Amino acid sequence: MTYDILGRGPLDYVPCTYGTSKLVFRGPKRVFADPYVAFVAGTTTFGKFIEQPFPLLVEDQTGVTSVNFGQVNGGLDVFLSEPCILEAAKNARITVVEVLGAINSSNAYYRVHPRRNDRFLCPERKLQRLYPNVDFAQFNFVRHMLRHLYHVDAHRFSTLQESIEALWMQQMRALTMQLSAEVVLIRFEGV
Repeated sequence: MTYDILGRGPLDYVPCTYGTSKLVFRGPKRVFADPYVAFVAGTTTFGKFIEQPFPLLVEDQTGVTSVNFGQVNGGLDVFLSEPCILEAAKNARITVVEVLGAINSSNAYYRVHPRRNDRFLCPERKLQRLYPNVDFAQFNFVRHMLRHLYHVDAHRFSTLQESIEALWMQQMRALTMQLSAEVVLIRFEGV
């Protein structure tokens, strides 16, 4: 008879919620006592599959409470539709915003899931007219759909790309305008 030692077991993300938000965040849950730093971000900041996400490391190094509002596969849509999270981030001493992908937002061409923004829900008529021969039922993820559309016709894709980029700029401005006076943008390469 043989056996393997598999390790300590699964990670405990200590899931928690804040205020009236239905979103589940990685804990431990924090009290918004001044000063604190709010991290408004996606999967990398959430710290999926790692023991200590970097907001917790920042807290350990600085002694300042860090509130991790990271959302797995979250995009700008998630945060712009959560007033209580925006309010908590607005009251933070500093708000760190992960530069989230432009493709993971509902727009004039397609809809994404309200919380899992990487999930493609449906095309809008505008996209169906731009790509009339594409069966959109084959897509579950935005990235997969966009890669396919690019390979079908890169010229038509540029129209879609320009629209997505313009919306992303509007959403980033809208988000940062609603946050604390001190906003730090971070971007992770290769993620």
